[in-house]
Amino acid sequence: MLVKDRGYRQIWRFEHARKGYYVKFYPRRSSPLEKLKQKFRGSPAMREFLRLQWLQKAGVTAPHAVAVLMGFRIGDAVGDAVLLDAIEPAVQLDRYLNGLHLSGERPAESRQLAAKVIELVHALGKAKLGHSDLHLGNFLLQGDKLYLLDGYAVRREGLRRKDVLQLGHSVARYATTGDLVRGWIKLGDGPMPDVNPVSRPIWRKFIERAQGGNRYFGLLQSEGWSGVFFSQFKYPHRWSAASRLEITEKDWLREWPDLLKQIEGDGLEVMKRSRSGDVLAADIVLAGKPVSVVIKRPKRRYWYRYLNEIGRGARARRAWNKAWNLIVRNIPTAWPLLLMEKRRMGYVTDTVILFERVPGKDMAAVDLDGMDPNERDMLFRRTGKVLRKIEKHGFSHFDAKANNWMVYDDEKTGLQPILVDVDGIRRRQWVALGIQRLLRSMKEHPQYTPVDSLALCQGYAPHARFIREEE
Repeated sequence: MLVKDRGYRQIWRFEHARKGYYVKFYPRRSSPLEKLKQKFRGSPAMREFLRLQWLQKAGVTAPHAVAVLMGFRIGDAVGDAVLLDAIEPAVQLDRYLNGLHLSGERPAESRQLAAKVIELVHALGKAKLGHSDLHLGNFLLQGDKLYLLDGYAVRREGLRRKDVLQLGHSVARYATTGDLVRGWIKLGDGPMPDVNPVSRPIWRKFIERAQGGNRYFGLLQSEGWSGVFFSQFKYPHRWSAASRLEITEKDWLREWPDLLKQIEGDGLEVMKRSRSGDVLAADIVLAGKPVSVVIKRPKRRYWYRYLNEIGRGARARRAWNKAWNLIVRNIPTAWPLLLMEKRRMGYVTDTVILFERVPGKDMAAVDLDGMDPNERDMLFRRTGKVLRKIEKHGFSHFDAKANNWMVYDDEKTGLQPILVDVDGIRRRQWVALGIQRLLRSMKEHPQYTPVDSLALCQGYAPHARFIREEE
């Protein structure tokens, strides 16, 4: 049974004498460059076989390599393969943690699980070995035991700083600050960086993918419009039901023509209409599931917009990129679904962008007095934390007013603040700009109190000195 196919390597599973095995098959390439690589580097299957033996001798728990098969054939493809004992039942650590995240839970022994990851990597470094692809997908969890996968990435030069930073990037979404600090003390060297330098190129690569033409983002052309749509996400988020869908081009070829007719015929619910554009609401079906969407159709309010959009993209295109820049950094915002542009002689004359509609009320209209006091306090602390996180990554929110936040009531994790308008995000860091804008805006709420302001500020600056309420 084919388990995974990445072109350069296939993973197959089979059973013999009621025992499971995996075959990692490396097809031989016919291109001159690939032949030259194999001549100097040798067979990738043999390299993985030898590296798994290194791990076994070093006492690092990893799959047992049974044999290496040179000149192995699967169908018409000829290559080399390494045969492994199957570790079953087991689950990859990234899938295990993301499954708990989607159910609104944390591992029962999260502290112990983090310690096991740290100890396994420490044992790798102690054996003077390194791993160039340390991420949660390469850890296998069976009961209370962890295994290190992908022996192909193991090397003899020892554990490098980049290896540790790569692991830190992978675990950042699930780990606590304490877990990260303990891991860095055990594995890293020097002071722990505020922002992981390994993360930036990974985020940049993701934004390039968000322009379409891959398994995660598709390209669409319909009714004289062209654009890009969200297809699937490797690690869905709990605050977005749309992130769990697998959307295809057929879904949009069915929905977009009818949606366009309603937009142009003014047949949709109007949420907001101004000189800057229209904000509409609709219900559609994607991947067989009903999805409520918010449709934004920006307009050029000033004449100079026709000029300053040249080279940097139309407003909807910028909003698409800004939203994915936040999501990839684990900052909650309305999920982008579709970006469509109409062009004339290469120039964008009209744009439409669709977001998943976040259930709940915006922060300017929410009933604060109807909330549990602890949940109310936590809501403002979480909002301050989101603004702090935006600035930590080098952005500022120039329009973080209360109308641009939705209060999402999660039955497991409580009230969550979700950004619903990313137009005000800028790649410039103005300290406290976002929180100052939100504080001014919230003063207009009749139920807002100084205690709420204090909670918001403490979420934004948790390590600041305590300030009395009356101040």
